[in-house]
Amino acid sequence: MKGRTNFRVHFSASQVAASLWDYGEDDLAERALYMMDDDLRAIQRIAATYEDPAYALPIEGQHITHNHVCAIAAVAYFEGRLRSLSQTERRPVNSRPRRFTPRQLDPAFHPDRD
Repeated sequence: MKGRTNFRVHFSASQVAASLWDYGEDDLAERALYMMDDDLRAIQRIAATYEDPAYALPIEGQHITHNHVCAIAAVAYFEGRLRSLSQTERRPVNSRPRRFTPRQLDPAFHPDRD
């Protein structure tokens, strides 16, 4: 996926991991903690595509948030296919394990460098 022209999203690897954990994607959340910068860039490009309201995502009956988009983009990247998240409802933040606490994107990270 190339992403939408002139539209980009930026988030940290820890945000990807937190989003995955929030929706019950525990194995992928662990994997996201250790992904390379190229993987993060790819997930950001996919998320830019999925942020388009016209793009049909496998979520029904609720408002689609940026957190959903981040998690779905990561699932699509890691598994190579678009599918529903394991849970439709977000887990309580106060239950999130400390290792999945989202941190800001490292200012030294340049998403445009491939």
